[in-house]
Amino acid sequence: MMCGIVRISLFFLFSGLLLVGTVAAPENASALGDDVTGAWTVEQVVASLKEEREPAVPFEEATHSSLLSAPLIVRGILRFTPPSRLEKEVLEPYHERYVVEGDLVTFESERKRLKKSISLGDYPGLHGFVEAFRAGFTGDAGRLMQSYDTVIEGTRLKWTLVLRPRDPAGRSMVEDLVFSGSEGRISSIVIHAADGDRSVMTLRRGAAK
Repeated sequence: MMCGIVRISLFFLFSGLLLVGTVAAPENASALGDDVTGAWTVEQVVASLKEEREPAVPFEEATHSSLLSAPLIVRGILRFTPPSRLEKEVLEPYHERYVVEGDLVTFESERKRLKKSISLGDYPGLHGFVEAFRAGFTGDAGRLMQSYDTVIEGTRLKWTLVLRPRDPAGRSMVEDLVFSGSEGRISSIVIHAADGDRSVMTLRRGAAK
């Protein structure tokens, strides 16, 4: 069984499918509606996230866990290679990589001297996260809402989207995922795990390489 910290890291790896697509605000604003004060819908948020994509995004991630005496803060880069390869590389304070490609997730850690691969087929909850976030990355709001109960609040300039897994496997790992942002930019992702752990990922300003 994966420990809570690794589970949270994998959640954020999959969350990056949305994050990598949200560096710039959408150019075609008229397609998303010109009203900046009216309430936004899930469909409008997902459409805005799909509108503009970047291949790499710097991030900062803080993990709060009962296993830790203080929050664990790491920094690194998320990379997306179409059609479905996503890499999360931790650069500080140590070096680790998580790569998801197709049904395979590979984890490499220099400090642990470990390289391990798992199949998403062995973890139905994680597989559900991958498929749901791929749906979000491609702008398929309907498919996203099939996997999650969604609650959205706010306007185009400041919105919050809460996702709660519908399937028991997903609910056994995570209580909810809270995305906050403006237009096509996600400013933070908060994940509340079922075991009480919590993690926060924010977009780190600066050019990714």
